Amino acid sequence: DHKLVITMVVSKEVKPHIALLPSPGMGHITPLFEFAKRLVTNHGIPVSFLVITADASAAQTQLFQSPDIPAGICIVNIPPVDMSNVINENTLVLSRVCLTVQESLKLLRSILVEVKPKVLIVDLFTSQAIEVARELSISVYSFYTASAGLLAFSLYLPTLDREVEGEYVDLLEPIKVPGTRPQRIEDLLDQVRNRKIDEYKWFLFHMSRLALVDGILENSWEDLEPLSLKAVREHEYYKTVQAPPVYPIGPLIKPDEFITDKDARIFTWLDNQP
Repeated sequence: DHKLVITMVVSKEVKPHIALLPSPGMGHITPLFEFAKRLVTNHGIPVSFLVITADASAAQTQLFQSPDIPAGICIVNIPPVDMSNVINENTLVLSRVCLTVQESLKLLRSILVEVKPKVLIVDLFTSQAIEVARELSISVYSFYTASAGLLAFSLYLPTLDREVEGEYVDLLEPIKVPGTRPQRIEDLLDQVRNRKIDEYKWFLFHMSRLALVDGILENSWEDLEPLSLKAVREHEYYKTVQAPPVYPIGPLIKPDEFITDKDARIFTWLDNQP
């Protein structure tokens, strides 16, 4: 009987404490917070949700003051930092986000030491946390907010940056992203349309660091993007650049999202597509 009790205790699954670190902006916070809620409610995994409070929007403040937050989620506010000498009214959106993250994460080590997570999940623009987590022997995963198609492009971007001279918008043909559909020049993200400005430099910096994590959690699903997901898992290019494993875990969206008239028209159009 004594042996049986010990065996049962040893084999019992120990659920890891996970910390999630989104960059500022509701487009990044919302899906990662939905993921946090599912970890807690569906799997019983305790979560610390690290919130960058500098330059926080009213929507962000309201979200984290809600009484409906599941009991298993601990909101950990990263104290606001003075950004007055770092950003100004002319600072573009991505640069503003990345600079806010850079200044705020100077406090991250002490927070992680106190929180003691086994795993840290960063998002696209909080990759500066990777080194801090590694120093503390914390596993790091990246939550990729956008499509698997954009993920494939992002993993290809460092190579594109080395091999292409001049601006991508001046290319005469679509960009041949390995294993998936070519990227039309007119569809390029704003952040990669001018390689001379900080917006591009920040985007390249963070996308170049995707290869440093233990895995990528992709906010998409198999039936929506089979070609892109197959590419990032199996195409030789992504193996060559040592892209980490990709796990589609989407769609992670707000279940109670308010539908506007414009949304309804879009959904009607979508429903009529193959």
